[in-house]
Amino acid sequence: MSLWVDAKYANILGSYLPKFTKKSEYLWNFRCPICGDSKKNPNKCRGFIYRSKGHLVVKCHNCGYVQNLSTFLEHINPNLFKEYLFEIYREKDGTHVKEPEMPEIFQEMELSDAILDPLKRLDKMSINHPAVKYVLNRKIPSKLHHLFYFTTKFKQYCNSVTPNKFDSLDNDHPRLIIPFFNKQGKCFAFQGRAFGKEIPKYITIKIDENHDRIYGLERVNFMKPVYITEGPIDSLFIPNAIAVSGASYQCHTIEKIKDNCIIVPDNEPRNKDVCRLIHTMINKDYKVCLWPDTFEYKDINDAIKDGLTSADVLSIINANIYQGASAKLRFVRWKK
Repeated sequence: MSLWVDAKYANILGSYLPKFTKKSEYLWNFRCPICGDSKKNPNKCRGFIYRSKGHLVVKCHNCGYVQNLSTFLEHINPNLFKEYLFEIYREKDGTHVKEPEMPEIFQEMELSDAILDPLKRLDKMSINHPAVKYVLNRKIPSKLHHLFYFTTKFKQYCNSVTPNKFDSLDNDHPRLIIPFFNKQGKCFAFQGRAFGKEIPKYITIKIDENHDRIYGLERVNFMKPVYITEGPIDSLFIPNAIAVSGASYQCHTIEKIKDNCIIVPDNEPRNKDVCRLIHTMINKDYKVCLWPDTFEYKDINDAIKDGLTSADVLSIINANIYQGASAKLRFVRWKK
């Protein structure tokens, strides 16, 4: 059994364990969910996952619980345990190929459009430029920088594409530009992300009103399960994903793939608008990811910035997909 498979699922399991921290390459610490650990001290963590003879073992120094990782995994999350068993089977069968940190689908099409010609593309800019530093801080690898552009004067650029979009060019400012392409690679919309305190932080401009405001259409395969995130940047870390870019999930494009898509909203159970939208999609019988209580991040990118890999996040999503009655029950517990 490969130790890296155990280590991969130990990291994923951390999203379900309180006070989970990685101490070293093969050592993790957390509050034991078997005994509840110390009732007097909520910060005491006496559960450990550690390496022993080529595999990982779970032990609690409070209650004395000792099991191998697979048994503990089955107890904490049966769905994740099934994924673990399947991966172990694939490895033994010789068919397993280690997943890349980032999906490779972004290299399929060379994207270009005359509308974007006045802009600077990030992969052709200095690594020291503030816009490039911004996407690097978001943990977006350099091989995806061709998907982003930069303008020093956002309002002026918008007016050159859509005349009179802004009545005044006062207080014009630089923004990161995130283009939306159709299946043929033509830009039909773009989003401008502010670097400073400009309000709103995101502005989306539609060039062609005949398109739903969906990001990532040029690289999605509708014959496979499609993950639908809220933000474009979140979608970059999940294979075969698109984003609604702050718009409603209720649109013609998504309705057409209802039976083959998974709604992956931000993890904001206290946000009334998010809860209202999730409730609507559950009632329409969509499959929805409802993040586990131990997932402490607002969205996918926050998790990536904190050290989780794309494979980690995808496994958490797949282990927390609900539909129908089970979605309604889980939603009641998820929302605050």
